[in-house]
Amino acid sequence: MRDRKVAGRYAGALMTSALAENNLGEVAESYAAVMTVVEEHPDLVVFLGSPQVAEEDKKKLLAKVFGDKVEKILLHFFYLLVDKNRIGNLRDIGEAFAEMVEEHQGVVHARVVTAVDLPDDLAAKLTEKLAAYTGAKVVLEKKIDPAVIGGVCVTMGNKILDGTVRTNLDLLRKKLEKAPVR
Repeated sequence: MRDRKVAGRYAGALMTSALAENNLGEVAESYAAVMTVVEEHPDLVVFLGSPQVAEEDKKKLLAKVFGDKVEKILLHFFYLLVDKNRIGNLRDIGEAFAEMVEEHQGVVHARVVTAVDLPDDLAAKLTEKLAAYTGAKVVLEKKIDPAVIGGVCVTMGNKILDGTVRTNLDLLRKKLEKAPVR
């Protein structure tokens, strides 16, 4: 989908409906299952997004594949996507919906970059500290990048906590470049 705003609007509409029906957890689980099927069978989205396939045929396929396996509200949401010619954007809407559900549940994703693998005990301590800092449940994603040399860089949403040796060396270099030479 070229426009994340559109995915966000549809995901927001599904979120509102699921909250109104008081079954957000079930709808989120169902959508996650649908996303798994879509990842395993990418041709399904191609078929559903094809303008050559009649809307009724798309709805019949959705009912056959997901009818008794997903929440009714979700199936009707998929029908709406077919009606609005947005069913081809199932993945993007699903990703936006998953993000909204996690935000609603107070879950924050933190990406941690280190030069070497972060031991599990340190990862647990860092997760604990970040949870205290954010007041939310933190899901840690570890990444190894030898270019940071040492230290830790944590990214959560639009916040970056950078304590890497690489960043400190870059800052020092800039200060030295600006310093007058006698």
